[in-house]
Amino acid sequence: MGVLDPGTVSEYGRNRGWYEHDYQWSQGELVILRKADHSIHWMQLNVWCTTGTVGSYITHPRQGKTQLFRRSIDSYAKLVELLDNPRVHTGGGYHRTQDAPAHESTAPRQRNVACPGCGKRYFTMGDSAQHFESGHCSSCPGMDNARKTMYSFARQKESAAGADGMFTSGQRLLAFDGDGQLDWTAGYVNGGKNYHCPSCSKAFVTMNSMLQHVQSKEECRQRSGHLALM
Repeated sequence: MGVLDPGTVSEYGRNRGWYEHDYQWSQGELVILRKADHSIHWMQLNVWCTTGTVGSYITHPRQGKTQLFRRSIDSYAKLVELLDNPRVHTGGGYHRTQDAPAHESTAPRQRNVACPGCGKRYFTMGDSAQHFESGHCSSCPGMDNARKTMYSFARQKESAAGADGMFTSGQRLLAFDGDGQLDWTAGYVNGGKNYHCPSCSKAFVTMNSMLQHVQSKEECRQRSGHLALM
């Protein structure tokens, strides 16, 4: 059972002027709510009921289209606060600006995404994954070994978020090795399509290629706020 109930989320939204645009059970019981703001711009709330993560997609008067992801929305009181004011900052998320107008100054890009192996920082998750899966990371040399390790890392993140199979293909059930330890690489196929886009289900060989796809496709990017869990 998830943190929030999809039916209750939809009901709370309707009572506050939102309508249910879509529901995707396979994407972490994702409820997509929409509502027009005072400027007739669409606001969107993506509520991943399985994990209690909420993504807000709104138009800022100066910064243009913005996104804010919040974790630990584990009560309906917190959800109602967001429904009443999707611009509110709860302290549990991060803010990201998209498509800022050309005449506005923007802050320098920051290398905030650490490699899961060596800790070197990159601009995006895709850049970090590309570095690691190339086999050139000092913590996990060799491309085949690195790709298999990345698959293991992704499966552990999925499991911790209660979202097994959201990004990875193949093995869904937990498997154990000869020593009785969890084998997170079970299901990995060398050279196979081990990942899929959590929005459109397109399959990919590497985590990097899947992330690059999500980052380049507007629709997939808007529906994939749960990548913040990675």
